[in-house]
Amino acid sequence: MSFITGPMSAMAAVPTCRRSSRSLLALLAIASFCKESAGIVLRGAVSNSSGDEGLANSTPSLAGVLNSTASFAGVNSSQQQRAPRVYFLFLAMDKVSNLDVWKAFFANAPAQEYRAFIHCKLPSCQQQVAGSVILAVPTVPSYYCTDLVSPMQQMVHYALQDRDGAPNPYDKFAFVSDSSLPAKPFSYVYRTLAARSGSDFCIFPSNEWADVPSNSGHGLEVAVKHHQWLTMSRAHAEKSWALWSTGTLHNFMSYFRMNALPMLPNNNSFADHRNYGCLDEFWYMLALFGTLHQPNSQRDQDVHLAMFTGGPLRISAHAGWQGECDTFVLWAKYLYTPGNNPFNSFHSTLDQVSIPHGGNFARPGWWDTITTHGMRSIRHSSFLFVRKFIDSPRLADGPSFTQAYIQNVLS
Repeated sequence: MSFITGPMSAMAAVPTCRRSSRSLLALLAIASFCKESAGIVLRGAVSNSSGDEGLANSTPSLAGVLNSTASFAGVNSSQQQRAPRVYFLFLAMDKVSNLDVWKAFFANAPAQEYRAFIHCKLPSCQQQVAGSVILAVPTVPSYYCTDLVSPMQQMVHYALQDRDGAPNPYDKFAFVSDSSLPAKPFSYVYRTLAARSGSDFCIFPSNEWADVPSNSGHGLEVAVKHHQWLTMSRAHAEKSWALWSTGTLHNFMSYFRMNALPMLPNNNSFADHRNYGCLDEFWYMLALFGTLHQPNSQRDQDVHLAMFTGGPLRISAHAGWQGECDTFVLWAKYLYTPGNNPFNSFHSTLDQVSIPHGGNFARPGWWDTITTHGMRSIRHSSFLFVRKFIDSPRLADGPSFTQAYIQNVLS
């Protein structure tokens, strides 16, 4: 049992190393990828031929930060390396809930320590963030579950074009939901992420992982499921863009026959060929680390992955939450999963009024009411971000949710 560090077949690897019409940034990262032979390409991957037309339509504020005609390789090698930078990448529909909290989060942040980008599904979202430090990238087509990776990678693409100072290998690229809130002040989030050398993946319990019979005829190929709200290192961000922009694993949903069988509560187990989930919950782990070759589903093993925070990865039918979970999300089905469970640890500190709605097996829980005690619990939790919050939730013991949140969490 081991992670495959090469392609599933030599033929499948060819499209990844072909010449691309994408930016020189993608070409350089592809060259690095081909040299390292890391990750895999599934047979029949669909090439992404949408082009970069959106670059020419950058808004003035975005164009003021990015030089879309220059390449990452154009950075002067003699330029002094700057401090690590955190790139906050917001994925949004029509707005960012509780935007004033985020404005307060960024208000006192040193400008050189962060950039914030957003991909908006609808124009109202772009209008909402106009004039703020959150810069909207051109919208690309996206589809719930089957493809939210395209807008996520659109933000990665633009973030990688930031050439204000020589890039730092400790830069981080953190995906943030439009219903998330920061769980700590900026200084805490920055210090925590900048100190980590690898990428933060919040790994679901193993019965959520996907599997198909191996092409070799022996055992299974297993794809590890993770939260969408991950944080990548610079090296992983560069590789992810190189892979996605050349079509790698675009066919994941069909190849692993995702959601082909009716979904029922509590009918899923490890290596049972019943695969559920969305592209954004598998693609990054699969693209960056490859599939797990599992010849014996009854055998437990630890796998050490380079640049994987919180490793080793435990391969077991009984494995619970693993990795590094930066964002609290309430999945009621796994709230009480045994083992190292930061979700239950935090949830147990909430007062009754502050406990979020539970959601169901297909949708996570959410907050519409909280107390100042609940806010302080967020501040003292292990998480950097929390979700889901409706816009303008009710503060049960005070007049202003926004002001109380700033005082109890961000101060």
